[in-house]
Amino acid sequence: MICLDTNAAQLLTFEFWNERADIIMAIIAVLALILTLQQLRSGRLESRRATAYATYQEYLKNCADNPKFAYGNRNDIVSDGVTHEKYPWFVSQMLFTFEQVLETSKSDKQWKTAIQTQLARHAWYLKKSNTVSREEWSDDLMALVRNIVTSWEVECEARLQTEPDKLLEDINP
Repeated sequence: MICLDTNAAQLLTFEFWNERADIIMAIIAVLALILTLQQLRSGRLESRRATAYATYQEYLKNCADNPKFAYGNRNDIVSDGVTHEKYPWFVSQMLFTFEQVLETSKSDKQWKTAIQTQLARHAWYLKKSNTVSREEWSDDLMALVRNIVTSWEVECEARLQTEPDKLLEDINP
């Protein structure tokens, strides 16, 4: 009998397993704890993601309700040198939405591209926004806003060189 010669038969005895039950239970408890923590993290992330998507859906509805604000065309938003009173609130909601999305999807390049595209439409206002100048938003969002505003400023300087009359019309409607 090979089992008896190699002492493998002891694996079939109650005493062998009874002596090791505490160790086995500790290992199972640690594995259960790891699985529970992983489930909690996953649930928390999914909850944040759902909130961010719901917030973005609300932003899109706001865009549909206020297409002039959504397009960010300064000529439609500013009249006689005064910005429409609802536009700053629109921009704040937009920034809040983007902050929520970035918090849950930091590494998603598609989200960043979509956010940058939207921010670029409003760069002229973001440059002078109080909440942006006070840096009230997350570091990730502020970095995107700074990049967009800087790009907008460079573009304006370039346009000033090539089309000074057109640029002045855009800046001073």
